[in-house]
Amino acid sequence: MTITKELWKDNYEIALLSLNTKFVQGLKTGSLPKNIFQEYLAQDYFFLETFARAYGLAVSKSKDKYSIRKLSELLMGVSEELILHETYAKEWGIDLAENYIKKATKNYTDFLEDTSKRYSSIEIMFAMTPCMRLYSWIGKSLYKEDFDNKYKEWIITYSDESFENLANSLENLIEANNESYDINQAKDLYKRAMELELDFFNEYSDF
Repeated sequence: MTITKELWKDNYEIALLSLNTKFVQGLKTGSLPKNIFQEYLAQDYFFLETFARAYGLAVSKSKDKYSIRKLSELLMGVSEELILHETYAKEWGIDLAENYIKKATKNYTDFLEDTSKRYSSIEIMFAMTPCMRLYSWIGKSLYKEDFDNKYKEWIITYSDESFENLANSLENLIEANNESYDINQAKDLYKRAMELELDFFNEYSDF
């Protein structure tokens, strides 16, 4: 079993907890209140900005041209997702200029910022992969044929093969990377990211 598959398997229970949060299930049924989704989108924008910076630092710390190229491509994917969020914000009446970061978001962004400053490129990737893999898995779990609710566009975005390909690219980069790393450190970073994802979803499950 590859290391990324092993880490996903080890943290699958946390993934299930995320899937079964009231927030995620509210996306599935369409019962999530509009104001909760607006708040989530606004906070997710903060997270994505930090995610982009983490990719940038992973690029700067990479020791081979292949990793630099692939990480740069993934950074462009996040840039496109930020543009998508700006479009969402307009559609949902969110003023990102009035946005301020909240506790669950800050805990996650602080973790990513600290990891991307202190650790190597491969270790940064271990901290970033859970977000990509979890969102792809949740999107696919929520998607069904002929469904129609107000959060359909969000579900389609993350269930799409293009997003799955981004998650695969990051995992494949980890598998192909020749940098040495501490496996226990990798496990801790991956698990912490999964826990912070769960905290983030729980933040928007009080309705």
